[in-house]
Formats: sequence, C-alpha cells, structure tokens
Amino acid sequence: MYSFSDLFCGGGGMSLGLIEAGLEHKLAVDFWEVARLNYTSYHRLADGEFLQMNLFEEEQRNELIEIIRENSIDVLVGGPPCQGFSTLGKRSEKDDRNKLVDAYLDIAIQVSPKMIIMENVPAIQSMRHESGVRYPQYAKNFLRENGYYAETIFIEGKQVGLAQTRKRLFLLAIRQDEVKQMDDFLSIINAKVTNHTMHNVQKTLRDVIYDLPRFESGEGEDEIVIDGQTIYNHNVFDYREDNLERIRQVPTAGGLQDIPDEYLSNHLIKMKNGGYGSGGFVKNLYGRLEWDKPSGTIVAGIKKITCGRFFHPECNRLLTVREAARLQSFPDDYKFLGSFIDQYTIVGNAVPPKFSELIANVLTEIYEEYKH
Repeated sequence: MYSFSDLFCGGGGMSLGLIEAGLEHKLAVDFWEVARLNYTSYHRLADGEFLQMNLFEEEQRNELIEIIRENSIDVLVGGPPCQGFSTLGKRSEKDDRNKLVDAYLDIAIQVSPKMIIMENVPAIQSMRHESGVRYPQYAKNFLRENGYYAETIFIEGKQVGLAQTRKRLFLLAIRQDEVKQMDDFLSIINAKVTNHTMHNVQKTLRDVIYDLPRFESGEGEDEIVIDGQTIYNHNVFDYREDNLERIRQVPTAGGLQDIPDEYLSNHLIKMKNGGYGSGGFVKNLYGRLEWDKPSGTIVAGIKKITCGRFFHPECNRLLTVREAARLQSFPDDYKFLGSFIDQYTIVGNAVPPKFSELIANVLTEIYEEYKH
C-alpha cells in the first residue's frame, strides 16, 4: 500500500479519492482552521496526522519537508489555492497565491516522493510563470529537470460519472530512477484514463439529488433521516422576501433575463441590459438548473445568490450544501462543519473524490507496471 501526504487539503476531497483507490493516508496540511475542523472530524480522514501550517512561510515549509521525510511518503498530492488562476474572478499573474504552486513543486523536489499529483483549474494553462513560460509547462520542465517523468492532463466530470461539467488540470509525475524508461509518458497516462473511464456516463441532477426532500427557504435540518440513513447539511438559508420574489420569477433553465425589472435593483437592471457586458457570467446569473442536465462547476461562491446557475430545478432557493456535496461526489456521511458560508466554501473548493480516485488509480498502476 502506498502512503500519501495531501498539501492544501481543504476538507479532504483529494484525500478521500486516494483512500478509495487504496492508498494510506499519513499526513494532511492546510492553514485554514475550518479545513482542519472538517478534515479531522470525518472518520475516514481522522487517522492521519493534520498539520496547520502556512506554506507561504519558508520556515514552515522547511519544517514540513523534514516531517514528510520522516514519514517516508510515497505519493505527494496537492491542489495549491487556485484563485489567482480562476476565470470566475479577475485573473492575476501576480496573485501571491500563484506562488504556492512554486512552493508545492519545491517541497516535492525536496522530499523526492515516488509519485506526485498536483491539481488546478484549467485557466492555469494560460497564465505565465515569472520565468516566461506558461505554468503547466514550467511545472513539467521543473520536475523533468529534477528527475521525474511529468505530464499534464485534463479530467472532466463526465469521465468519472459526476453530475457536473467540472474540468480540472492534473499534473502527474513519477520519479525516473524508480521505473523503467517510458518513451511516451502522456500516451501511457491517456491509455490508462481511457481504460478506467470508457464505460462512465455523464450523470444529471436527477440521478444524484432527486431523492432529497424539497425544502424551501428556512427549512431543513443539520441532520435528517431518510430510509434509515442519516443525511447531513440539507438545510436552506432563510431568504429575504425580495430575493425570494426574484427567484420565483426564474423558470427552468432561465435566469436574470427572465426576472421583470420591477423585482430588480438598478444595478441588476443595468446588468440585465448589458451595461456591464454580456458574458456567460451575466447569462447564468440567477440561473435555475435542469433535472435532466448536469450542473456547471460547483464553486466556493455557490453560497451567493448571485454567483451563477445554482438554483434548484424546482425549489426557490440555491442548492443546499448536501446537494452541492453530492454533485462533488462526497459521501453522505460526511458532515460539513462551520457556518453556512464555511460549508459551501469547503465543498466548492474541493477536488471531487472521484477525480482523485481516478488519478491515483492511473498513476499507481503505471508505477506498478514500470517499476524496477
């Protein structure tokens, strides 16, 4: 059994996928107190060590490197915070959070694990590293120069049977001195991915959340029992009446354009009429989902009524934390802790466990087949 350490672990989506793939959890690291609270409270994650560290700080990075070395980790995984790369906000090549990618890669080289996994948003491919090349190419070059086979691939929700159109970039690397020569690492990866995903189909909201009770504004509980099974986090904000009136105007697959001006603020009217541009964000604002289609990418901002197309297909509200968690492939027995906003953020920022399970299976199978 291969052991792993998960950096920038959040609520543990990445870790859960690796555990499902048969890897042993040894160490998790995150700076956010809410991440620590959630990660350590879930029974399948609680057996490993959790370190609350700020990896911006060189001293703490050096301390972590020594701890990982002492634990003899086989696989280093992580999703350095991606807000600086996200297309859902204003992208910035100078965002300090982008530097955590460099910190992660430096830690990886220092601890020299057999295998490395890094996850990020697709927009990272268009951002340039300070060296002048785009980030994915920089990461691959850096690892190759330090003795690794390294490639990047995209994984989409439909490949692993998610009910969302999420797409993420993964960097996969194997230490060259651990395996026989691989002349085309990318082709080997792609063949494995195809083998694991060829029978999967895109799921819809109906497949994933239809069985959950139709709660409205202010309804639901932290814990409910359905057919003898406890379901957590299926409760709803208590919306203001003006917001409820707006939501009620939105038909299936509709959005801001369907809300009469009488229900909108001057700001929203201007947005509706193209005063701020007419991109996809405006099109999806106040958007209602459809039962027989997947959702868009679940994001941390789903907690905001104006974030995008996240209204329930029937109920006049946003998706609950539990509904969002199901779309992310979290198990129902994971109870998310903290405020409403914290819970949505933990779920939206997570790597879907089914994504990391696939990547872990692909990488460890390649390692097994090619190791000396």
